[in-house]
Amino acid sequence: MLRMTNLSKVYRTHMIETHALRDFEINVKQGEFVTVTGPSGSGKTSFLNIAGLLEEFTSGEYVLDGVNVKGWTTRRARACATKSWASSSRALT
Repeated sequence: MLRMTNLSKVYRTHMIETHALRDFEINVKQGEFVTVTGPSGSGKTSFLNIAGLLEEFTSGEYVLDGVNVKGWTTRRARACATKSWASSSRALT
């Protein structure tokens, strides 16, 4: 359902690079529950933003429901997220 392999996220300014995620890996199968914990600055928010298709990653692979989402436009990501959220909401009712 959600697989990230060698995923990295780097925030760049004209002065510095900040590595929020470096060679991150996770594989979440359908029906599994995941808890995201860690100290401040460990990349939790970056991971969740990327997983939710709100932010692009710098390198690596992200496969969501069997589809590689690298390079998706914001419009396409929103459409997928909306469709996925609607399906999840129906399953919960």
